[in-house]
Amino acid sequence: LAQVYVSHQTSFGRAASRRTSGRNSHRRSALAMELATSADVKAQFVVVSCYTRFDNLAHGPRGKQAARSLYTYRLDPRDGQLVLESVTKEPVMNPAFSRFHPEKNLLYTCTESVAEPGEIVTWSVCPSTGQLSKLSSQSAGGSSTCYLTLDRERENMLVVNYWDATIGVFGLDREGGQLTEARSFYDPNEGRAMRARHDQHVNHSENDAGAQAERQADPHSHAVVLDPYFGRIALVPDLGMDLIRQFRYDP
Repeated sequence: LAQVYVSHQTSFGRAASRRTSGRNSHRRSALAMELATSADVKAQFVVVSCYTRFDNLAHGPRGKQAARSLYTYRLDPRDGQLVLESVTKEPVMNPAFSRFHPEKNLLYTCTESVAEPGEIVTWSVCPSTGQLSKLSSQSAGGSSTCYLTLDRERENMLVVNYWDATIGVFGLDREGGQLTEARSFYDPNEGRAMRARHDQHVNHSENDAGAQAERQADPHSHAVVLDPYFGRIALVPDLGMDLIRQFRYDP
C-alpha cells in the first residue's frame, strides 16, 4: 500500500491548477498519495476535488464550475511538475472534502449542498495509475456535508454537515473499509427548524452585518477533530454559534 499525505488547503488546489491549466480556480482541495516510481525517486498522486455546482452552496466560490468532480495528477517531486493521469466519469456533485484511508487504497469524498442531503462516496484508488473507481455511496444524514474524520482504530468515520450542523458517526467495514450503518447522531438544533432557508440565504463568505446576522442565527458545524493523544475527545467548531463543542468519543 502507498503511504498517504493529505492536504485540505484551498491554496494547494489553486497552486496545482495554476501549474497545469491556469484556469481551474474552482478546484476545492487536493490530496497526495506517495508511490514508488524508481529506486531513488518517489512521486505522488494528487487528487483534486472540484465544485461542479455553485447554486446550491452556502458560500460563494470564485472561478468557474468544474466539468468533472475529481482529477488525479502525478506529481514529480524533483521539479514539481504535475501531469494529469485520470478524470472521474461518475457524476458526483461538489465533492468538497476528501479523506484517504491510511491503510487501504480508498478515498472518501463528501458532497456539499444546502438543498439536498449530503452523500459520502467511497472510491478505490489504483496504486499504479491513480484511477478512481466508485465503490459505494452513503447518506450523510444532513446537508452540506463538509468534513470527514477517521478514528484511530479505523472502525468509524465521524461526519459533519455544515448547513444543519449535525454530527454523525458511521461504522466502517473492517475488511473492505466501506461505510456501514450510522451509529450515532448529534443535532445542535435539537430538532428545531432552521431560521435560514436553503433556497433563500445570504452568501456565507461575506462578513457584512446582514450576512453575519443571518449566518449566526443557526449553528453551523464545520469540522470534527479528534485529540492526537488518545483519540477520545472530539472537537467541533461552530461558525454560527461562535463556539467549539467538545465531546467524549467512545468508539
